[in-house]
Amino acid sequence: MIALQETPLYRKRCACSSIYLSEEFETEQQEWNPSIVIDVYSHTPPLSNAAMKAASKILGFKNLTDNWDSYEAEKPSESAIGNALSFIRAIDAHEIPVYFTAPGPNGEIVVELRKGNYEAEVYFNADNSNEVLIYEGDTCISEGMLDHLLPQILELF
Repeated sequence: MIALQETPLYRKRCACSSIYLSEEFETEQQEWNPSIVIDVYSHTPPLSNAAMKAASKILGFKNLTDNWDSYEAEKPSESAIGNALSFIRAIDAHEIPVYFTAPGPNGEIVVELRKGNYEAEVYFNADNSNEVLIYEGDTCISEGMLDHLLPQILELF
């Protein structure tokens, strides 16, 4: 009990993720056990319904097996799925909806965005790389990696 009395009432495990009660805490209504842990999570905005639908579809791609298209397509890779889901969360925070998503024959996932005359195709490859193509009408106006083209995506969509 002496060790409990010498520690502060709250001890953080890591910044803003968890709080531990380190000594007995009493209120008029309830007595707390010193081993109780209260988790406090930083606020993560919930996904929109459209983003949840796209994320659910992508998670469904985990069930595909090799040759899923009967033309020897590889099953989508875990990294492609994870990267596509992270991208959807990022663009959803900017209220950009996903137009279409699909698996590709080489284990990649494609996520398409559309707004007016603009379209973006974002490929999350099995080798953890990515490719982005941005079109205005039928003309490709930008091509490159997501880390370079994300600002343009956020501006156009």
